Parts: sequence; structure tokens; C-alpha cells
Amino acid sequence: MKHIYLKSKLYLLLGTLISGIVLYSCTKDFDKANTDPNSFPGSVVDPSFLLPGVYKASTLDPGMHERMTQLTNDIFAQYAANEGFSTQQGKTNDEWITSYYNDYHSRFVASLNLAIRLGKAKPYATNDLQIARIWRCWVYSRATDIFGDIPYFKAADGTGENAPYDKQELIYKDMLKELKEASAALSTANPKQGPGQDYVYKDNVDKWKKFANSLRLRLAIRVSVVDATLSKQNAEEAIAAGVFTSEDDNCMMLSNDNDFGWGNSYQYTYYYGWGSEGMSRSMENLLTGLGGQPFANPPAGAVVDDPGFAIPAAENPLDPNKNKFKSGIPSKVDPRGPLYFEPSSAASGANATARVIKGPGDTVTVDMSKRWHGTPAGLSSSAAGRTQYAIANQARFGSAFLKGNRPYEIMTYHEVCFLLAEAAQRGWNAGGNAQAWYEKGITASMKWNNIPDATITAYVASTNENTYGTTAKWGFNSGKTFNGQAADDPMGKIITQKYIALFPDGGWEAWADHRRLHLPILIPFAAPDPTAISSSNGGPGNFVKRITWPAIEAINNKIFYNQAVGQQGADIETTPVWWDK
Repeated sequence: MKHIYLKSKLYLLLGTLISGIVLYSCTKDFDKANTDPNSFPGSVVDPSFLLPGVYKASTLDPGMHERMTQLTNDIFAQYAANEGFSTQQGKTNDEWITSYYNDYHSRFVASLNLAIRLGKAKPYATNDLQIARIWRCWVYSRATDIFGDIPYFKAADGTGENAPYDKQELIYKDMLKELKEASAALSTANPKQGPGQDYVYKDNVDKWKKFANSLRLRLAIRVSVVDATLSKQNAEEAIAAGVFTSEDDNCMMLSNDNDFGWGNSYQYTYYYGWGSEGMSRSMENLLTGLGGQPFANPPAGAVVDDPGFAIPAAENPLDPNKNKFKSGIPSKVDPRGPLYFEPSSAASGANATARVIKGPGDTVTVDMSKRWHGTPAGLSSSAAGRTQYAIANQARFGSAFLKGNRPYEIMTYHEVCFLLAEAAQRGWNAGGNAQAWYEKGITASMKWNNIPDATITAYVASTNENTYGTTAKWGFNSGKTFNGQAADDPMGKIITQKYIALFPDGGWEAWADHRRLHLPILIPFAAPDPTAISSSNGGPGNFVKRITWPAIEAINNKIFYNQAVGQQGADIETTPVWWDK
């Protein structure tokens, strides 16, 4: 993909010189700059001017956010279900992946690498150099987590040459090193960044340090199963160096309607407006009953705790609620549930006089509105079209998230609390015990969603079980199992709460956690593509393990692609990445 890497340097550098922001346009006058970045030293091109465009595009580019976050990671994590694309059956969509892969190289990594080269060319220390290193680790971590081995050490390095695929193990070790070094090198004594360029922390060095350390903690925990020594050392060092201590430290990305032409509101209204983003059955099962709190603001006249009636089989037989049609709402639910997803309504397109098949020659008229229920993941194409599975007739993405100015949550304090809880549960020095961090994580998440204090207190003390038998109270164990897997042990509690707390922007993390630990409990896909999901017994093989590399790589980067296939084992969805053991 030599032409992509080469052009990206020309685009970014020209845009920087003209307008002070990253514009991707082409010119023949900067060949020398592409091959010799020192031709335009930092005194002419300030690295900080290369960063804003990457901040925005790598989080909120409309096409990437829709396809990679909402239609890929969210579907594989089962934050949503039945969106009608190949990912619903666990299959990579090559068009989406190719677009993301090209942007990852030519827009994100190329810009960051150029900023780093320019920063290193300066005769004095700068913070923008370290910030570029930190953001590059975030960008790289997302890419390697979905692909596995990727071009890293020589990717977009300014030579214009194709880069080899590096092993994920080496990538992770280098990212952990980069974050450690960059955090330590940040200093208030260094010159400030260009005015108005830091869209993330407004040139607050202390917050950048905390983000670098918190991201290092996230990546350290990611490798806990495959390399416990590396994980423990980096987790404890990151914690000691200083991670997030409140939601005020959150790493967020706030955009506006002019950033991408389509408008930032597109990020959050696309699904609701186009009839999508419905709750998955797995999410329903996790939230129902958990914490024992009453369903807040129920629709007037809604049926409560409907036992349901049998419908023709289409769902995974392991689902405790398989092949049932239920009306209404549950009486008890995690208080975040009705905020995350709202009951179906006439406004959302629900049919008040729908016909549902009960059996051969037997149909019944039902009211599809006032329902807070989810769709099973991975339905076959024929089953997905049945009335009872239509997105309009399910619980829908909450209106609280549909505000155009809602910031994208890159990393939050409540996530860090659950990372610390896991570290403590593993016996590491986390500055507190697992219970304390677990309860702080729940409290922070609840407050982030404006849940009243009295409700939080009752929730944390509750022994009410969800569908699988998981409870909120630390130290209590229902003793329940699901398909032979403990449903209420300490690690299960931590990851279940983390999964819930990271909604709606945390699908990338939720999918990674599930591959790493097979937690939280999720219902396997009902009718997956057999080339993407190989098992049917409810174990880890029932879920997508990775995303395939773009098909064009086998042509444009043939030699290195073939080497990568050999070192990783295969280029299919069933091949686990390095840390997924």
C-alpha cells in the first residue's frame, strides 16, 4: 500500500502549512518533505497542529464510528443486535474494514508519526511530542485488538514503503513502554502547545499524564491472562504513577456539527432515525432483575413481568428466555437499563396490532409498544425478519444519548475503577481492595448517569439476581451457574458491572474483555456464519475472535501479508489474537 503511505504525508503537511489544521489535499511540491521530514523543522511546522484532526477523526469520523463502533464492535459485544449486516452473523465486512485500515494508516498513524518526527527534531523538549506518542498508542491499541498482528514499527514511517506485520506481543510491549516514557516526559516546564489545538485536555499536562497511565493500566490488564508478569509490573507501575481519580479526569471527545459535514448529531441519531440500535437479548438478561430496583418511569398501562408465550424456534437454545414472546417490562431492573434503552413506542415505529405466529396456522394479535425486551444476537436472515424481532418493536437506544453535543467517552474514571478492582482481585497492589474499587466503579457509573444516591445504596447492597444469577452485592454468591460457568463469582461481578458501565461507547473494550475472560455471560449467536464462529456449545468458540485483514492486503502487500498469515496462524474470524488465551 505504498501509494497510501506516500500521499498521506503530502496531504497532511500541506494542510498544516496552509491552515494550521490537518487537511488531506494533494500537491507535487512537497516530495522532499515526504522523504526528509527535517526539511520542514519544528520551527516551521509545529507538531501540535497535526494533532487536532487526528483526535476528531479517530473517534468521531461518521463512517468509521458507524461501521467500526456501532456495526462491528457493538454487535460483537452484543450491546445491540439484529442490525441486518454481515456482522450480525459474526462475519467481517471487508468494505468497512478496508476503509478503516486505510484511515488508520494514512490519516491517523501517518499524522501522528510525522508529528513525532517533527517533535524529535526540535532542539528542546515539547509536550506535543509526548501527547502524539500517547494518542498513537490509543489508536494502535484499537487496531491491534481487532486484527491481531498489524504493521507497527515501520508503518507510515515516512519512507512510503510497505510495512511488515509485527506480532501483537511485541506491539503490546512497545506500547506499554511508550506510555511509560511519554507520561514521565510530560512537564509543565515544557512550552505549551499551539493555542486551541488541544481538543482533549486543553493543554492540562497533569490530565494527559493520568490518561497515559490509565491507558497503560488498561493495556496491562488486557495481557493479564497471557503474560501475568508483564501485566502485573505495568499495572502496578501505572497505578503508582497516577491514574484517573475522578470523572473530571475523563478522556472525552466533544465535536460540533461542522467537523465532518454530516454533523456530530449524526453520531447519535443515525440508528434511532434509521430504525436501528435495538437492545440485545444478552443485555436484557444482564440488566433484568440486577440490583432489584423498580423500573423507572414505566409506560402507562405497560404489562409487568409477562411470562410470555411460545413462538417458533429461532433462538439459541442456551438462552433462558429462548423462543418466547414477551410484552411489557420487568418489574425490577438495573436502574441504568431504562436510560440506556427505552421501551418501544408508537414514536419508535412499534406496531400496536402486530400479528405474531405461535404455531402452524396459529397467529395472535399483540401490541408491540411499551416493550422493554431485546433481540437475540446472530439470528438467521429469515428469523431476523419476523415481526417479533424487528428493531422498532424492541427496547431502543435511550434518548439521553441522542444529543448531538454528547461527548464521546474514550476512557472514564468508572472504567479505571473496574480495572483497579480486577488488579486487586488478582492480588496486585491497586491502592485498595477489590470490593472498594468495585463499589466505587458502580457508584461512579451510576452518578455519571444521574442515578439518585438512595438508589445506588440499595443497589450495591442488593442480592437480587439477573437472569443468569449474577448479583450486585460484593461477598454474596448466588451459587448459580450458566452452561457450567459461575455466574456470581468476584471476577464475574467486576466484568459484568464494567460491561454495563461502559455503555454506549465502550463496545471495543466490552468485546475485548469477553474474548479475554469469556465474561460477562452472553448468549451465543443463534445462527452464525460457520466460517466466522466454529462452536455451538456456549464456550469461547461461540463468539467472534478477531476481524480479518482487508482482502486487498493480499494483493498490495502480498509478501508481508503472507508472512502475517503464517505467524498468526490464519486470516479468519476464529483465530484468537495473542492476548486471547
